[in-house]
Amino acid sequence: MAEKNTQSSRSTADDGANKKEAVAKTNGPTGALVLDQAQLEKDAGAGLSNVTKDDLTIPRLKALMATSPEVLKSKPQYVEGAQPGMILNTVTQELYDGDKGILVIPCSFVSNFVEWSPLGEGSNAPINIYSSKSDILSKTTRDPRTNRDMLESGNYIERNANHFVLIYDEETGSSQPALLTFKSTGLKTSRKWVSLMMSATVKGSKGSFTPPSFALTYRLKTTQESNDKGSWVAWAISRESQLKDAGVYQQAREFKDKVGKDELKFAQPPKEVPSQSNKEETPF
Repeated sequence: MAEKNTQSSRSTADDGANKKEAVAKTNGPTGALVLDQAQLEKDAGAGLSNVTKDDLTIPRLKALMATSPEVLKSKPQYVEGAQPGMILNTVTQELYDGDKGILVIPCSFVSNFVEWSPLGEGSNAPINIYSSKSDILSKTTRDPRTNRDMLESGNYIERNANHFVLIYDEETGSSQPALLTFKSTGLKTSRKWVSLMMSATVKGSKGSFTPPSFALTYRLKTTQESNDKGSWVAWAISRESQLKDAGVYQQAREFKDKVGKDELKFAQPPKEVPSQSNKEETPF
């Protein structure tokens, strides 16, 4: 009987220990026990095992303009504190100073062609999406008035350059995935960025070599550009330094692999209708 009581006491003690494993040894300001960080790490990813790519959306980085709905208080998409020139995370709604910029790690690049209905017609969703290997452009004619590649149906084809990145905070070591899509006049900036990545070299045991794109960090800022058709906020991109954090490097490589295996679902940015003050279509 004494042995049974001893086992019962030990079981009760073990249960108590297991419960305390999920909390800190001290009480919080409200008297509630504080969650232990070690338990969070032990339960990493729990509750998300059934999530598929159809349940996710990759945040976009958007350069805000004066006509962006996130800047206009009269629009339902308005984000408090948003101003032209800022950078917006479309999922977290986090705003970044466009002059200071943010650090990103480029992980993968995908270009494609998007078919849109004529401006002012249809929805903001694309009609069709074609891979970069498609011959769809051969079926179009260039409209000299709008510089768009037009199909016989009246729809037009637009090339998109999609850069999958990690937003990187050097101070905390944290990172989060995001997507930048360049189109129209923004394709020039995309080409410059790709050229920067391909021209990077690192010295190895057998001489210099081109490192993986996700081995280097780049700073994204915003700047004002214009032509005879109007003005807009554009991206300014510069190379920063070689990545030193091995853990973040691994995260970047895994993100690159997911993009390559088509394990991520991403939507094209909506069709943006130019305002009266900016006749040229928004390049982002």
